[in-house]
Amino acid sequence: MFDAVSTIIPRASKPHHIESNAKTSSLPPLTKHEMDQVQKIYDEMIKNQVHHLW
Repeated sequence: MFDAVSTIIPRASKPHHIESNAKTSSLPPLTKHEMDQVQKIYDEMIKNQVHHLW
């Protein structure tokens, strides 16, 4: 979505959370279709509540 934002790790408060999240760095990038779905979810369910805060 935004090149400046590479990751967010909500609630990574324990070492095993961080280790598990770090393993995702070896996964392939999301496809265009997957990113479009993420954008759709953001637009429909999140944007109105938070976007004005940016």
